[in-house]
Amino acid sequence: MIARIPVQARWITGSVVVVLAVWQAAGMLAVIDTSYTSTPLAIVEAGVDMAGSGELWSNAQITLIEFIVGFVLAVVVGVPLGMLMGWRLRLRQTLEPALVALYVTPSLALLPLIVLALGIGPVSKIAMVFVEAVITIVVNSMAGIRETDPRLVRAARSFCAGDLDVFVKVLFPSALPTIVAGLRLGAGRGVIAVIVAELYGGTQGLGLQISTYGQSFIIAPLLFLTLLVAVFGYAVTTVLRATERRVSSWKAA
Repeated sequence: MIARIPVQARWITGSVVVVLAVWQAAGMLAVIDTSYTSTPLAIVEAGVDMAGSGELWSNAQITLIEFIVGFVLAVVVGVPLGMLMGWRLRLRQTLEPALVALYVTPSLALLPLIVLALGIGPVSKIAMVFVEAVITIVVNSMAGIRETDPRLVRAARSFCAGDLDVFVKVLFPSALPTIVAGLRLGAGRGVIAVIVAELYGGTQGLGLQISTYGQSFIIAPLLFLTLLVAVFGYAVTTVLRATERRVSSWKAA
């Protein structure tokens, strides 16, 4: 027996199909000027041409590697640092002002400094992803530790648990849903950071392609790449959101 598609999925799929159909019809009937907007079919054709020539994959691979390396580094550094800041007051008081200052600073303001320090190669793009993602991860990890029920810590202490046992067996499990939420938000900021870095200081990657097609006013490939980045960002955050729900359900249980 074929499983029924959930109502929400049917609504989302139906709305996307309707929007694409109306968009295509408007372009074919000259209701909109396709010189500025293109049409879904033209966008798909542009994507097929780019994939066939190898241009798409070579640049997408570079952007993907830059994002993955930067995000993994942000997770490795951000989660332990955020937990320690939530646990130790002195460390939080020392680092929190700089963290808040970085959090409210726009990516474009940081990019020239990072490029001057690291050059225009992949390292500066990785650094941009790291900086943008790690801030959100640290903030959420810190919040997760601070929101832990102190009665759990006191109960562990009453059974002679040491600092390491409290940290690993009480604080980390309690903070895990908030940490995963921070990973989801950090991934979104990381995607934005890598594209912005390639737009304004890249020699390769999807961001540079978007900039090139935009400056040349070649609309169909430009829209295809923009939609591709949006789909990738949505996919990453959706996976992390599902992980967040699973972790939250486990905690509630």
